[in-house]
Amino acid sequence: MNNKGQVLVIFLLLIPILLVLLTVAVDVGNVMIKTYKVKSVIKEAITYGLEKNNLDGAETLLIKNEIKDYKINSNNNIEIEVKGSIKPTFPHLFDRKDYEYSYKYLGYLEEGKVTIVKE
Repeated sequence: MNNKGQVLVIFLLLIPILLVLLTVAVDVGNVMIKTYKVKSVIKEAITYGLEKNNLDGAETLLIKNEIKDYKINSNNNIEIEVKGSIKPTFPHLFDRKDYEYSYKYLGYLEEGKVTIVKE
């Protein structure tokens, strides 16, 4: 009995599975990084708006970071609601539409410190 080449066959059968796992990891990682950026920009805008008492500056931060669909409410606090979508890295591979997100944060001053709460 000749056992030569068995490892090669197994390796060739596992390559597609490994490639699918790699593309999923890249796609999910891309989405996580972009959603983290959106959350950070929202928190930065709230902090800036409260510390500088400048709502226009907070809005400018959102616009600079390409956040388009947002709402800002302000009366002694700042509430920012953001909706958007992230394009997948490999849309044709999984026949995937955009990943949609929606975040709502409320920021207020408490004893001179900025407090931010996700709603």
